[in-house]
Amino acid sequence: MKLSVDLYVYHDESEMKDTRMPQKSRFKNLKNSILRKRFKNIRFSSGTITWKECLIILVSIFNGRNIVEGEYVKKYESEVSKYLGVKYACSFGAGRMAFYAILKALGISEGDEVILPGYTCVVVPNAIIYCGAKPVYVDIEPDTLNIDVKKIETKITSKTKVIYAQHTFGTFCNMDAITKIAKKYNLKIVEDCAHALGAEYNGKKAGTFGDAAYFTTEQSKLISTGMGGFAVTNDEKIALRLQKIQGESEYHNEKIIQRIALQIVLYKVLYYPYIDFIGKYIRYFLNRSNFFIVSTTEDEVRGDKPKQYPIRLSNLQAQIGLNQLKNIEFNLNHRRKLANFYRESLQKLNYKIPEHNDVRYKPSYIRYWFIVNNRKKLKDLFNSEGIELGEWFNSPIHPKGSFLKNIHYEPGCCPVAEYMANHNVNFPTHPNVSFADAERIVEVLRSYEET
Repeated sequence: MKLSVDLYVYHDESEMKDTRMPQKSRFKNLKNSILRKRFKNIRFSSGTITWKECLIILVSIFNGRNIVEGEYVKKYESEVSKYLGVKYACSFGAGRMAFYAILKALGISEGDEVILPGYTCVVVPNAIIYCGAKPVYVDIEPDTLNIDVKKIETKITSKTKVIYAQHTFGTFCNMDAITKIAKKYNLKIVEDCAHALGAEYNGKKAGTFGDAAYFTTEQSKLISTGMGGFAVTNDEKIALRLQKIQGESEYHNEKIIQRIALQIVLYKVLYYPYIDFIGKYIRYFLNRSNFFIVSTTEDEVRGDKPKQYPIRLSNLQAQIGLNQLKNIEFNLNHRRKLANFYRESLQKLNYKIPEHNDVRYKPSYIRYWFIVNNRKKLKDLFNSEGIELGEWFNSPIHPKGSFLKNIHYEPGCCPVAEYMANHNVNFPTHPNVSFADAERIVEVLRSYEET
């Protein structure tokens, strides 16, 4: 199947629309040319940052004013609240820190238990443990990668205080069932919307179903501020406690903020599709020299609490976030169109599509995932074609190598999650992936034979 359309990558609000090109467009030959197939690499990183935002960052870095503190933080929080339809938003230096702040605001402390899916990032149980509480894992549903609601009640004890509703890959948990269970046992609900900014169920956005929710804007997420996140709630008491925790937290120093900002620019440049074959060597050197600030530190992989935790979001990052929010609907529409194309293509190739097909759901599709038998073989094939094949999450507690004992995860306790961690692959959906790129991805998949 060949598509006769392409999608321009946006640069400002005036370009926020699906530009369908005539079938005899002068770009038709280009998108199928040897240049594109041989030299344009397709990656996951730097999928939402625009060149305009890179210019804002560079000007701000060299200007040196209002990088740490300034008026953009409150403006950003206000726009987040308006977009989601919630009363309160409170920004932090990372999504995990926003989650930690929510737990503290809910009064979670020594001896309490939090129920969560056994298919998540190590920073999630870490935040629970930093509060003195214990994470209690529940296996996931194979069709959604979300917590299996039928198994939640078996894990509830007198110490249980919170159900953690993680919308994996931007596909909703069964919030109706989770809400019913929470009311039955008088539990709080915290939504993990790290993958779900803009996802909707019955016209209501993710992050508005529980007592509180958090989002992350780390480099690989739906919008990016390099690092960062925010907590949201409609509960005034929770909001006041969040604001108190935020007010008592420190900012990164100016040099760290400049490094985070410069990293955003470097990712944009070094992951640029047509120079990625050179950029990968520069990235390797910068990684080896510890220039890049990693999203999950060695301390966090071990389960240790970082020295500065939580921290506040800087003014410069909030400015970037504001600009990213302007393009969020274009971003989501693009991802949904690509997801539809992937879905139709995978069905024709007889792959099982393990996700909601309910029209009430509008996932955000941070990535498009499916299951294969031999992931290594498929990854090798895609790598040979200059295409990055994702494997979020490649461990029930991501990243692989996390100290499971320190976060109370017993191998074998979540067999579905452990199977999915070994067989899940995902395709990119971000705005820098065109429909021609998606075609190319599917063409490579067609040449693959499962073993």
